[in-house]
Amino acid sequence: MLELPTCAGVGTLAPDFVLVYADGRRITRDELRGRPAILAFYPRHWDPARAQQLAHFNAMVSAAPELSGDVPLLADLDPFGEAAEQFGVLGEHAVFALDGDGVIRWSHVGVISAADIDALTDSLRSSSLAALETTRDDVIASEGTDLLFHQTRRQFIATVLAAAAVLAATPVEAKAESVSKALTPKDVAPIPVSLNVNGRTVQLQIEPRVTLLDALREYAGLTGTKKGCDHGQCGACTVHIDGRRQLSCLTFAVMHANAKITTVEGLASSDTLHPMQAAFIKHDGFQCGYCTPGQLMSATALLREPCGSADADVKECMSGNICRCGAYPGIVAAIQEVRATSRG
Repeated sequence: MLELPTCAGVGTLAPDFVLVYADGRRITRDELRGRPAILAFYPRHWDPARAQQLAHFNAMVSAAPELSGDVPLLADLDPFGEAAEQFGVLGEHAVFALDGDGVIRWSHVGVISAADIDALTDSLRSSSLAALETTRDDVIASEGTDLLFHQTRRQFIATVLAAAAVLAATPVEAKAESVSKALTPKDVAPIPVSLNVNGRTVQLQIEPRVTLLDALREYAGLTGTKKGCDHGQCGACTVHIDGRRQLSCLTFAVMHANAKITTVEGLASSDTLHPMQAAFIKHDGFQCGYCTPGQLMSATALLREPCGSADADVKECMSGNICRCGAYPGIVAAIQEVRATSRG
């Protein structure tokens, strides 16, 4: 059985690690001397935007050389990489805070809580501000503008450290979990809800706060309706309610107990595609296909709506549905063909 090293402890010198960045730069522990650093071991899939956020933060630090000695360098590390093994946290979620001498001032293994972030921030703030205090006498002896600059700089460092701690230590899934727990009323019990979906009755036992989108996907098993932004901005969750298109992420399921709901699964008739579905295939009105269910639901609803005959009119009527692949020409062509056939 593989014996892993003991987790590096607070007060000890950090292992002699090497940070390898996307641009090929390599930084060793000794090269970090003189500046505190936050090393976060988290799977990349927890937050795909984290790498860009950290790169932007470090670019800001590099652009202000007068602050580079006090603002921490952040690194997002592979929990199954060599550095994780050196720190004794192989396969774990962990965060380490190093002071300017490379000594571990704070560490945590597991999901980070708000209290843990406060502890991390305090440890880094005290480290950096203590370093600034050693130059206070020299500052007082110089011009008053320098003293004012250092006071402002001190406040800036404290603020940046707090922001850096949150950025480095809080993955998206942990945020979602904490927000969910904070907003979930403990005294709200599930209630029976009957929905008429695609011509059949669906009996559900759900909480009143469940959106129609989540009721369809998570409870009724109709996953054709997609969750894109979950904020009513992309149109991927579009369904028909009593014949009119509506964003299912912005309405509660309990509000539509007596309505006739149609999802993308209800467009086709047995093995016969809806004319709009066939037209989408013919004109390549999709690429990755994620937005396609919402596009189809909006397009079929458009056939019953007052919309001008020009392509520009169709684009305006479909403007609530976003296709990140850019398949708009095919979508417009498909809609126009079905409209022409219907008119004929």
